[in-house]
Amino acid sequence: MIKHIKSLALTVLFVLPMAVAFTSCSSNDDPYFSANENDYPRILNSDLEGEFQNGVPPILKEISRTENFEYEVTVTPAHYTTVTWYIDGELVHEGTTIDMPLLAGEHLLKIVATTTKGLETSRTRRVIVNALPDDPSMATDAKSRWLTIGKTKSIDFENVTSVSKLFIGTVEATNVSFDNGKVTFDVPSMPEGVYPVTLVTGDGQRFGCGNVTVSLDDYVDPGIKETTIWEGDVDINWGDYNVFLSADDLANVPVGATVRLVYEIIEADYHALRVTNQDWSQDIVPQIDGFDSQPNPFEFEYTADAKAIADAKGMLITGFGYKLTKVVIVEGVAPAETTLWEGGTDIVWGDSNVFLSADDLADVPVGATINLYFDIPEAEYHALRVTNQDWSQDIVPQIDGFDSYTSPFAFEYTADAKAIADDKGMLITGFGYKLTKVTFAK
Repeated sequence: MIKHIKSLALTVLFVLPMAVAFTSCSSNDDPYFSANENDYPRILNSDLEGEFQNGVPPILKEISRTENFEYEVTVTPAHYTTVTWYIDGELVHEGTTIDMPLLAGEHLLKIVATTTKGLETSRTRRVIVNALPDDPSMATDAKSRWLTIGKTKSIDFENVTSVSKLFIGTVEATNVSFDNGKVTFDVPSMPEGVYPVTLVTGDGQRFGCGNVTVSLDDYVDPGIKETTIWEGDVDINWGDYNVFLSADDLANVPVGATVRLVYEIIEADYHALRVTNQDWSQDIVPQIDGFDSQPNPFEFEYTADAKAIADAKGMLITGFGYKLTKVVIVEGVAPAETTLWEGGTDIVWGDSNVFLSADDLADVPVGATINLYFDIPEAEYHALRVTNQDWSQDIVPQIDGFDSYTSPFAFEYTADAKAIADDKGMLITGFGYKLTKVTFAK
């Protein structure tokens, strides 16, 4: 027992000076404190801290396209860690510092730190690169920026005189042409997702034009519900081959909905459409000859009269010279939102605000709902105020404790609000929140 105690005492005396000497030279605050290759890697930059908001990574930097993206990361264990940089999913650099040009648009940045033992950590952020006023720019509405795989797309562009190529991500679009302010191309086969668009002008200059959504599905307006009630492959041939929908099939179709017939024109002596009831005694859509000249899909309103006919004896879709492939019911389920402004601005009273001019608000009717989408970062306090350009008339008086509100914050665009905005615009200000989008719904 005595021998054991002596041994323990000697061990303590031996270890203690070592520990004292070690801690006197370093601390846990030293970025290089952990120098062992078996340690887990850490990225120490304070501006890479913070969580995603609504699934969206924070903005790390916002620059002009004439500036290079410059950044340096500090990692530990420094001597055993490799830093790699991915932009929009592509490996672009290795090292702790980066200095490179980026095309205009929003870029997804991923910084990965990997040790020699294969241990890894990463940070994901957004980098916003703003185009110059005279750069080529692409229409910003959601429908223009929705690309359906395999279809031909035409999009409005400004500040463009010639186009040689267009890239969606790294994939080059085919059959690219430019005429009367529109770039037309075939959407290539590629994985669904969000991709940056790069336009190459006739003289070889490359311009980033923001992101698009690539999908197998067609675009659907916000607030619109589409329900397929029949799908197949029927060559319509009067009494021999038709498509019949019973009253039960149509039971959930409301008056005022749009009935959409998706079809293909086939070779035939003539082409005609008729929508009637089961015994052909009452027409919902009287016979249309020359149906090959009609829009595809063909749409008609499901009126009260049409519903009465269908409730009694169903709906028969007939005619000649076309193949019916789908019947879709289209109905409005909520007011569609129109985006007035979108970005990522940290609101700081007079230093940083978002201003919408009378022209920006020209299409907003009295009675519309204005939605302010926001994130709440850490701040001393949080407040919202919506006023005019010279702060003389409030549209929404100051709200303190704004961090207790959920996004979006909505308010009615009254006649008084419109009068204020028509005179001196609308200034969205306050403190302690990041404004990301302003929309209105009628």
